[in-house]
Amino acid sequence: MAKSLLPSVFLSALALFSISSGLSLAMPREQALYFLHCAGCHGLKGEGIAGVSPQIAQTIDFFLLSPEGRKYVIQVPGVAFSSIPDDALAELLNWLILNFGQTKRNFQKYTTQEVAVARKEPLLDIEEARKRILLTLPEKITLIKSWQRYATFNTRSIK
Repeated sequence: MAKSLLPSVFLSALALFSISSGLSLAMPREQALYFLHCAGCHGLKGEGIAGVSPQIAQTIDFFLLSPEGRKYVIQVPGVAFSSIPDDALAELLNWLILNFGQTKRNFQKYTTQEVAVARKEPLLDIEEARKRILLTLPEKITLIKSWQRYATFNTRSIK
């Protein structure tokens, strides 16, 4: 396990150094923020870590299909309680969707105001909120196996 975390730790340290020193290492600010604040649980490529957090690669944009899902992304504790300022957090969420989303379609970008308002109401029951949202996915949307744990009530959506 420790060996698998080494790349995350290295990239996080590099990202922190580049942000704090003002050096440009040809890494977008949003990517550096992802490495620092998100990759520890969601993996370097959004692949998730079994038993810790679900995969966000190829799934995050599904949550944009409903207003409740869109708000959910901001309200999960790792996002809502993040030390990232609202404007940078909105940019990070937009970067995540563009880089980890499955469809790469046009989407309504998160705004600073939207993030500021939604993160003031963090979720207390993530599992229940996630189940509610997953039940609203259109029939044609299928989830990847990493979400099976979160969608066992809705097996039609498992590949």
